Amino acid sequence: MAATAPGIAVELVGSPPEVSIVRGMGVDEELWRALGRALAPGRTRREADTEWRLPLDGLLAHATQLGQLLTDYSCPIHLHADVQARLDRRRAEREEVRLALDDEIPRLDESEILTLLAASRFRRELRPFQLRDLAHILSLSHGANFSVPGAGKTTVAYATYEVERSRNRVSRLLVVAPLSAFGAWLTEAEHCLEPTPRVRMLANGLPRCEVLLVNYQRLVARYEQISRWVLEAETHVILDEAHRMKRGRSGEWGRACLDLAFLAARRDILTGTPAPQHPNDFLALLNYLWPHQATRILPQSAQVTNPQVQAMEVLSNRLRPLFARTRKDELGLQDPQLRVEYVDLKPVQREIYAILRARLRRGLAATADHAALSGMGVVVAYLLEAATNPALLSRGLRGVEPGGVTFPPTPVPPDSALADRVLNYGAYEVPAKFEKLASMLAVNAGLGRKTLVWSNFVDTLRELADRVLLPYQPALIYGAIPAGGEDADFVTRERELRRFRDDPRCLVLLANPAAMSEGVSLHEECHDAIYVERTFNAGHYLQSIDRIHRLGLAPDTETRITFLVTRNTVDEIVDDRIRTKAQRLSLMLSDPNLVTMALPDDASYGEWVDPEDIDSLFNHLRDGEA
Repeated sequence: MAATAPGIAVELVGSPPEVSIVRGMGVDEELWRALGRALAPGRTRREADTEWRLPLDGLLAHATQLGQLLTDYSCPIHLHADVQARLDRRRAEREEVRLALDDEIPRLDESEILTLLAASRFRRELRPFQLRDLAHILSLSHGANFSVPGAGKTTVAYATYEVERSRNRVSRLLVVAPLSAFGAWLTEAEHCLEPTPRVRMLANGLPRCEVLLVNYQRLVARYEQISRWVLEAETHVILDEAHRMKRGRSGEWGRACLDLAFLAARRDILTGTPAPQHPNDFLALLNYLWPHQATRILPQSAQVTNPQVQAMEVLSNRLRPLFARTRKDELGLQDPQLRVEYVDLKPVQREIYAILRARLRRGLAATADHAALSGMGVVVAYLLEAATNPALLSRGLRGVEPGGVTFPPTPVPPDSALADRVLNYGAYEVPAKFEKLASMLAVNAGLGRKTLVWSNFVDTLRELADRVLLPYQPALIYGAIPAGGEDADFVTRERELRRFRDDPRCLVLLANPAAMSEGVSLHEECHDAIYVERTFNAGHYLQSIDRIHRLGLAPDTETRITFLVTRNTVDEIVDDRIRTKAQRLSLMLSDPNLVTMALPDDASYGEWVDPEDIDSLFNHLRDGEA
């Protein structure tokens, strides 16, 4: 449309295409300025007095605001055919959500799916529950697979892609996943598809491939390049371990995923723990699958701080048509043997914990409200350190930790009782948890059992590796251990995993849940796991259990999982909070197995500390008052 024609014209220009908003006759200056403010703030540029430019995903994300503005000003609009088609697709998706919530989406017949797969490159035989999940997912334009880790979500995802490719709806696949999951996508492509498509990881440049793997960090850093790749062809975009983008537009990863959603021909998400903390964790996931529809799907009663059981049941009923899930009890596995091993604070440790608790309690008394303690995640970390190994506290004694949180509320004088006992703790006693862990490892080693040991503290992992568990030649994986393949000439995660799997002398793997709770399978080599401590991060915990308890275990295999808990400390608060979070997730997903995972006795830092965690922590501090 020429600039002299009446109204607004929306065109696609350049390669990859950008949206050009052209000002025609009759468009007054007030509307034109309002248009610039409404369209993708921060990403819109004024090309000329009569033209705005912005990315295609920016226009699609703000189409509602654009339409409302033009309606308010009675301004005609002329849309490029591709833009119109994408907007029509969004309207169709809104109608699809309505039909799904009313349970009016017809389910594909499994025999029809098998026929489609037989005519494709897909060669793996699906298990009954995988075929059921595939039928559910393919009945929707975009789908969620919330099956437990180890149920074959990657296999089902490749089957979904292959069916959609055979229907000519997509021609390439982008997988956004943590680095630890890349190996599964590479090997499963070989097992599932014949001939195997070219699968490549994003490195310095965009590789020529049909399946592109990128991690969440690189998606943010290379978003423009990746979005061009998605726009070059009809692309199926899958988020693996999708709970990583649960912060939505308030986080970099979530913002990039939500922008990418508007460019994908098909969208799917995979995660076994979609809302490990709170029902609000679903908001970003649903907005990725069904842009701007999440608040329509989630009932308001489930979005409050402490939702009632009835609200969770309503939420479960509304979500059920939109996701597929295989439960743990469908995998034919023996239930894991979960138990708590309690230890008591040793004399010096008890004194340190009491002093620390008192100082934090005084800081709490001087704080006007909870908002002022937004850094409570670090406070939790210190309490967990004191409950596990007080020597870990030594780095915090001089005041400000990274992130600006002060511990304790005022610096500890170097000649104080707390400083003396912390700095010289190793000369006083060995932590009770270390003694318990060493005795348990001695028993397992004597029986020839390999053991996976989890801790959230890198210094604990190092001390266990270098001193306490040295006779068992432990492998070690945490954030600073790089990924680099098994053949690298330096220590990598892959080399440590191979040593644990293959070297009979290596009887222990020490790992940090933040670095290895996802994407790694150890169920063939290891059937024992011990948690030195847990954080409030229920997602890390639920994911990490499935490293050794997953599909493929022999039916008679016993899996033993042990939790070390120090009595009368924050350990007990964490145990109770994980139980509550798992119960909520169980209600949302109608999956009682999650409660079993959270109740070993049958009876995380920063963003994983939620308001209810803080309330429990405050109560713990106040309970210590004389």
